[in-house]
This record gives sequence, structure tokens and C-alpha cells, in this order.
Amino acid sequence: MSKLVRGILPALVTPFDDNLELAIDRVEPLVRSLLDTDITGFFVCGGTGEGRVMTVPERQQMGEAAVKTVAGQVPVILHVGGTTTEEAVTLAGHAATIDADAVASVAPADKPNDLTAAVAHYSAIGGASELPFYVYWLASDADRSVTPGQFLDAMQDVPHFTGIKFTDTNFYLFQQLVDISSGQINAITGPDEMCAAGMIMGSDGAIGSTYNIMPRIFSGMYAAFHEGRVQEAMEAQVQANKVISLMMNVGVMGALKAMLGWRGLPVGPPRLPNKPLTGEEDAWLRQKIESLDFDVV
Repeated sequence: MSKLVRGILPALVTPFDDNLELAIDRVEPLVRSLLDTDITGFFVCGGTGEGRVMTVPERQQMGEAAVKTVAGQVPVILHVGGTTTEEAVTLAGHAATIDADAVASVAPADKPNDLTAAVAHYSAIGGASELPFYVYWLASDADRSVTPGQFLDAMQDVPHFTGIKFTDTNFYLFQQLVDISSGQINAITGPDEMCAAGMIMGSDGAIGSTYNIMPRIFSGMYAAFHEGRVQEAMEAQVQANKVISLMMNVGVMGALKAMLGWRGLPVGPPRLPNKPLTGEEDAWLRQKIESLDFDVV
């Protein structure tokens, strides 16, 4: 069965300048650097892309720049949620006009943990275009009172529902969604630190923050698992998690943007509530990364 998303997709960082203004000229070199690896798509303006703290015009500009640079080489999914339903519908309609490949959304910002509200929100977005629609399942916003079967039944009312980006640690629930749907949904995992585990539980691919800086480690992990070299995939996960652990010590978003800057890809600081690294944190992280016995690529 053909599915849009397979493999490793960076949740693309949004570049800002030092004044926290959108630096659209920095999108192309960032995207091209990742296209030179084995990544298989991009997820734009999600949590890592800081979509929640961007205006609608900024998100439209970022989507346009990403789609234009990718030029059809891999799928581009635009996250349109994290805002009002009306603005999400506007963003979804715009996504169709710029030839994005799909749209996605978290649950409504004003009514998390409510499946009925989520279905109304998703239905409006899914009906705004003919693009495939992905539910961005965040553990903090999900309605835990419903079973996987009830969730999938509810999604039948959402136009163009195609799959789910599952950012949660309950992989039993994820596996049930895959199983009950008979593998029909495009099932994508979110937690970078559990990417290999997601493959075991039936994921088609993965979307994550640290794929911006470790695309080859994760693409290698994906290839190894699907070629039957499971031990090698596990070892790649251990390597990735050593880096992720270091990043968590100083703040993942600040670390992510700093590390891209080290590579000659300036993407500026993050917007609040995330914070940039201090000079001491930057020096500490650099020393720790350089002391690892493998390449962070």
C-alpha cells in the first residue's frame, strides 16, 4: 500500500535572525543541507518549527520557502494547528495553493483532551482542502478517556484523514491504532529517543527535532531495522540518545539551534518560551559533543 510518509522526516527548525524576526533567506541552505542526506520528507511549523509562536503570515512564508526549496523531491507536511480553528483553516487552504503535500494539526488549543472538540477542529481543517490530513497526537492534549477503536471511529468523520503523528510514550496505544486500522493509517512516531521502539510497534516513519542534526544516524537506524539488522538499529538509538541526553541538560531547542549554527547554518535563537544557550552552556555542550566516540551527523 502506498503511504505518503515513510522513513525519517526532520521537524524543520524555523530560522530567525538575532532580533527574532523570521529569516526567510536562511531556509534554503538549511533545507538543502538536509536534502543531501537520506531524509524522506519535512514537517514544517510544528513544535520544533515554533509554529505556535509565529503569526499566520510568518507560517505562510515559512511554508512557501520550504516547499519551493524542496521542489517535490520529498513530501512536505505543513503543521497548521496550535492556533484558532479559523486560522488553521486559513493555513490549510494556503498549503494547498503552494503545493504542500499534506497538513497536520494538534487538538484545538482552547479545548485539549476533548475528542468531540478535536473532531470538529480536525473536520474544519480537513475540509479546507483536498490535501491529506494528519492528526498530531500530543500526549498532553489527547483525550485519554477514549479507546484506540473509538478514536479511529471518530476520525471517519474527518475529511481526508490519512494518518497520525504520535508524540507520546504509550507505544502500546500506538500499536493498537496500527493494528485496529489493519495498517491502513499512515502511522508516524514522534519521540526521537524512542524511534527504534516505534519501528518495532509498527511505525511507517518518524518525525523529530533532532533529525535536523542527526539525519544520517536516524536514517541509518531506519534502514538497518528494515533490512533486518535490528542490533545495529538499537546501537544507533543508543548513540542518538547520548546526544539527546546532553541536549536535554541545556534545553533541546536552544541546543538544536546552537548546533546548527556550529555547522555554518545560522538559524538564530528560539523564541520564548524556549531560550538560547548561554555562553557557558554552549561551550559545555560543544565539549561534550566533541568528546563522544562517534560522529554526530
